[in-house]
Amino acid sequence: MIVMLEEPEAWSLMMLVSAIASDNAELSNEAKDAIRKWRSGLTEGSPGLGALTDDLNKALNAHIDAKFFRRVKSKGWYETVKK
Repeated sequence: MIVMLEEPEAWSLMMLVSAIASDNAELSNEAKDAIRKWRSGLTEGSPGLGALTDDLNKALNAHIDAKFFRRVKSKGWYETVKK
């Protein structure tokens, strides 16, 4: 299975996660300001958001691959199999 987020989806996910972290975690005012500044630099269409989208896609797909595939040693050889 492959997951490919597009930039608007990655932006929405980033906004949601950072808002929840800002509101629910015990962060200093400086940390909250740093999160706000970081979010403001990742507007739709910006190069930073493109890089974030690529990184999210890589991380999500690596997690999915690790969860559903595993390396098994059989007769002295390693092979990748589905769980």
